[in-house]
Amino acid sequence: MKVKLRADAHCAPVARGVYWSRAGRSFVLSGPPALYALVDDQLDALLEGTSVDAMVAAAGDEAARPVIEHVVRALVAQDVLIDLDAVKGPLPDPADARAHAGLLAYLEAHCSEPYEAFARVRAARVAVVGEGTAAEAVRRGLAAGGITRESDRPGLTVVVDDCDQPMDPDDAAVTPRPDAPVLPVAALADLALVGPVCATPGELRSFQALRARAADWQRTGDEAPAARPVSAVLAGSLAAHAVLTHLAGTSDGRRTALVVHGHAAQTTNVPLPEADAGTPWRAVDPDREPDLSEAEPETSDSDAGTGADATTDAGLQQIHRRAAGLTARWTGIARWGRDLDLPQLPVSLVTAETVAAPGPSAAPARDAFPAARGPHFLGWGDKRAAAGLTATLAVLRHRVAQEHTPDDGPGLPAAGLTRAHWLVDGLLRHAACEALTRSPGTPLTWDELESSTVRSLWSLLRDFFDLPVALRTHAVPGLDWTLCTAVHAATGEVLATQWGPSGLSAGYAALLAATARAQFEAAEKTAPQAPVLPPDPVGTWSLEVAPDRQIHDCLRQLRDRARADGLVPRARRLVRDAAVGELPLACGLVWLA
Repeated sequence: MKVKLRADAHCAPVARGVYWSRAGRSFVLSGPPALYALVDDQLDALLEGTSVDAMVAAAGDEAARPVIEHVVRALVAQDVLIDLDAVKGPLPDPADARAHAGLLAYLEAHCSEPYEAFARVRAARVAVVGEGTAAEAVRRGLAAGGITRESDRPGLTVVVDDCDQPMDPDDAAVTPRPDAPVLPVAALADLALVGPVCATPGELRSFQALRARAADWQRTGDEAPAARPVSAVLAGSLAAHAVLTHLAGTSDGRRTALVVHGHAAQTTNVPLPEADAGTPWRAVDPDREPDLSEAEPETSDSDAGTGADATTDAGLQQIHRRAAGLTARWTGIARWGRDLDLPQLPVSLVTAETVAAPGPSAAPARDAFPAARGPHFLGWGDKRAAAGLTATLAVLRHRVAQEHTPDDGPGLPAAGLTRAHWLVDGLLRHAACEALTRSPGTPLTWDELESSTVRSLWSLLRDFFDLPVALRTHAVPGLDWTLCTAVHAATGEVLATQWGPSGLSAGYAALLAATARAQFEAAEKTAPQAPVLPPDPVGTWSLEVAPDRQIHDCLRQLRDRARADGLVPRARRLVRDAAVGELPLACGLVWLA
């Protein structure tokens, strides 16, 4: 039997025998203290490749054969030794093995069939398209790995777009095919990216979307840029290694890209969304009654929802876990603000900054987009998780507006936990115009607010924030929900306008929104914060805490009102972002036609 020790195997003497470790696994080969000496004497031969007969001869004692055979069988079974008599593929000749010792050692450490992989790597033909520092590093890395470069009919093409020598986006070599995939590399001025191997145009578009979003994150963030030429050289070296893992079959199979960032040129693995997942917009029929018992994906035209109750801590945590991708670094559409200095009493406050640049997320890369920061949104609630949900929904409405093009039709941006929440959000915002113009509203007095919580907010605005507030409610025929406006009692300035299932809940929502804004503005005097956008003309905060049945009753009433006026509700849902993938919460355009 001929065997060879895998290059990444390690051993050491222990009390019970010999300790072995390899590929993240370890075990003890039991035996007397002399066992380690027997193994240690044979290590050089095992690294070069040897046989049981040669090992017995080296031991100088035929009586050692049973022990050697036992050790060899045990180590072959543990995949520490390669059984050279059972491997697939031809063994490399000694000259080739010496010339490519590093490649061979890597394959012996990472491949179940290293010599078959060695032949495959040596036979491969790889082209490098592009110039600049990163492309030069790719070529050096391929040469060091024993991979042949060939420009005519290669099996794989590395496409390097370097900011110093940009690629022509119409270059035919950029278009991948199943028989000629592409590995994209982007060496930008302040960061670099190395993509996975892309076999279809859709997979390449997925990488380009990540490239654009990563540039957005770098452009709007505070992290120092990755220094050139270090980042470009590192990206080129990583790309050469990615070629090797692809050819050898040692990649983990996950579709991830590497981002090189920061002054220390650190690397981060970033998952890519599913390629060719369809159009980002989907028409939705608001008149279809959802089946609440259906457990369909949230991105379908169903209302199974998030399966979480936003009024409980556990439910809020579940919602935030589902929505974590919206703020994931390098791919998300927003980042959380630096809110450590924001007071959290009497209302919990959270800010979120939009990261994604204007325009559809599937648009071409925008490496040279102006370095302006995105708008900030203020979220509020009785706890930070609830405030985070409010900010998340505001960010989604903003994203809908960014993705919206004239070809997408009319509509108001809306968002919600479920399909029904989203539709009600949009239709209530439409109904607000009628509610506010029908009449000046009905005063909501202190005595009518039979709630200590609501009264305490009203008192806080007056006594602590020095904001005398008057509340006025507005009703719409055929709709149980009420609109409440909080105005400055002296100046008439509108502080907040909110819908609620009743006058009391609408008043609470309006006072809560006004208090959050006053609390944020007061904090700016002692701890300056990034400016946040003004509040929406009309808010629907109560939707986040209202029972599901109340939401669906409201949706039916809104549809009935529209039909009575000769109108039909229409909606288009934004179901995916090119960098995030499937959006976890419902959002899109809602209008009346």
